[in-house]
Amino acid sequence: MRILVVKFSGLRGALATTAAFRSLKERHPSARVTFVTSPGSEAGLEGCPVVGEVVAFDPQASAWEAWALLNHLRRQRFDAAVALGVDPLSRRLVAWSRATKRACAGQPSWALFPWFHQVVTGSVADPHEASRDHAVMAAVFGLAHEVPGLWYAASRMEEHGFLVEPRRYAVLHPGASRADQVFELDKWAKVGRELLAARRVERIMAEALCGLIGPAAQATRGGLGMPQLAKLISEARLFLGADSPILQLAAAVNTPVVGVFGPSDYIRSRPWGVLHRIVRVDTTPFEGEASEDYRRRMDRALARITADQVVRAAEEVLQLSAP
Repeated sequence: MRILVVKFSGLRGALATTAAFRSLKERHPSARVTFVTSPGSEAGLEGCPVVGEVVAFDPQASAWEAWALLNHLRRQRFDAAVALGVDPLSRRLVAWSRATKRACAGQPSWALFPWFHQVVTGSVADPHEASRDHAVMAAVFGLAHEVPGLWYAASRMEEHGFLVEPRRYAVLHPGASRADQVFELDKWAKVGRELLAARRVERIMAEALCGLIGPAAQATRGGLGMPQLAKLISEARLFLGADSPILQLAAAVNTPVVGVFGPSDYIRSRPWGVLHRIVRVDTTPFEGEASEDYRRRMDRALARITADQVVRAAEEVLQLSAP
């Protein structure tokens, strides 16, 4: 079965879709997916064996470029096509793809509605992006309703080249999706030193923190591609990081996670399908709080999280995941 899936998203959104692809593989072993997504998201699908082709396309491209992409898709004569994205371009590409069966998430415009054989609407029990994508694919392809974990297959990983013993180290990734999600480096450094001092791990694999943590820390220096990074994280006892796509990669390779979340959509982007603990700020507005005051409070919110809170979360996860 040849399937077209269109979803213009970032790297995290691409990884979220792999839960549905895991169920798709179980239900339809011969399925091969062509995935159309935004540039920069391709790496999230490198580890998903169901995906045979990833087409990176800028949604802001000209109409002529969009038409050329549509012609490319039409020539492939898909058995089914699904617009997981709710934007107009995703729906147009699927509606006019000439696939034998065409479906979309959400209600399309009246002009596109006749082009779809199936429209999937309604809320899901869990608003996480992985759950939402899985619900749409389940409705179209008859998948099991239980949402599995994200998928980055071990067969797609590559050796990272670091001399570290599996399960004796932690990976600390301080990068974040947005500037207001960045947890201070000195706090991350304290987390690393505390875990080492308590002999919870013997080495910290970190970026930009080695001088602050000490000689037991080793930097990846940004030199790893997604397959190598997936291998490194998969062999770690613990992953610690801020809200970022790499946090979802850790979940996809089934490594326990401690995530630090600032003012972001925690429910939609928390680690999926893996043992985890989250340290986060409360984003609930105060009664009668002006929107400008709320924004200023959120700008300072992450600073209220302490390194000790992250250390306690890490110790709990390590205890729960101990062999």
